Amino acid sequence: MRGFNGDKVIKLNYTRIMKRIKKCGSEGYTIIELLVVMAITALFSSILISYNHTSRQQIAFYAEQTKLIQSIFRAKSLALGSYVGSSASNICGYGVHIGYSEMSYSIFSYSKAGVTDCQGISSINPASENIISTFKLDNNVSFTTVISSGQRLDDVLFIPPQPLTLVGSGGSIIRNGSAAVSLRTLDSSLSASININSAGLIDF
Repeated sequence: MRGFNGDKVIKLNYTRIMKRIKKCGSEGYTIIELLVVMAITALFSSILISYNHTSRQQIAFYAEQTKLIQSIFRAKSLALGSYVGSSASNICGYGVHIGYSEMSYSIFSYSKAGVTDCQGISSINPASENIISTFKLDNNVSFTTVISSGQRLDDVLFIPPQPLTLVGSGGSIIRNGSAAVSLRTLDSSLSASININSAGLIDF
């Protein structure tokens, strides 16, 4: 029986291990390939981040547009519901005020104090507006202060029983016509206007 040669066994195992390391090294990624993969990953990550940011703005835009429309309809509904056919009421009607500098809007009741005939109001007095609720726009959405066509809506007041619709713009009331409030996302990817005319039609 031949004797056990430990040095020979160690040498054979070392040789096999080195062959495996060389084989793995030859089948692995090169530095250039790794750099390409990293570049593609970074590109897709930036696209995904940009897409998510745009999506957030668009979701916020549609939510704010819906809330503003609902607030206008709520004011109109309050006006219709408040009519009691009595001169004892101290409220002429309800409306919505647009705060462009504050990026907010408010539902208000319009005080009858100092008003002899609610149907004959010639201008909407901010001092007569009693704020019921105020809503701040989402940080991803803003009002457009310049309207491309038509006039900018500052206030709309609904006076029962019809209701009579008073559209306020620049301190005066539009008797025959309309005004609009416009919203847009911060990146201007979306924009829309809500138009209200003197007949009470709300278009969006």
